[in-house]
Amino acid sequence: MSLWMAAMWGMVGSAVAEALNLYGMMRPTTESQGRWQWPWRDRRDRPIVVFAVLLRAVAGTGLAAAAAAGGLAETAFASFTFGVAAPLVIAKMFDQIRTVDPRADPPAVGSPDGEHDDGA
Repeated sequence: MSLWMAAMWGMVGSAVAEALNLYGMMRPTTESQGRWQWPWRDRRDRPIVVFAVLLRAVAGTGLAAAAAAGGLAETAFASFTFGVAAPLVIAKMFDQIRTVDPRADPPAVGSPDGEHDDGA
């Protein structure tokens, strides 16, 4: 199989993984009062969500192409599988990163999350 064909199968696999991921994020919730909603809370968040989806899809495409070039993916199914796996692994890795809510107040001095009290 050619390198380009492997990359295309990887892109198809990445698209399938991203479609399933987006479907999972778009389910109706009690917060949305049972309505289907996009995975972003605010319109300003939309570009970063789309950018993240595109980055994961490109990563899946690249991984499938690299696997084919290295002789690991010699069939269409193998390239497809590499394409599916890359976005899912990347998404799980980034789920482990803790984020800070920018609206949260900083911890007060002397609180368990803040600096230690001198005992005075």
